[in-house]
Amino acid sequence: MIINDLKKVLLDVNISLTELAQALGKRLNKPYSMQNLSNKLRNETITHREMLIIADILGYELKFTPKKQEK
Repeated sequence: MIINDLKKVLLDVNISLTELAQALGKRLNKPYSMQNLSNKLRNETITHREMLIIADILGYELKFTPKKQEK
């Protein structure tokens, strides 16, 4: 699940889910609570745009990479 992957990154960059929700809310100009963000992640209803912004806030980038071909 995406929430587990994101929690690992949050630990690496020392940012709480609450702080992330606040930063996301500022970027999107709308209120975001930790509970709202957590629910979106758990239910896998978060948008690609939101994930791009989250990655940017955390100093990461999202990108598509080809799968390695099995021989």
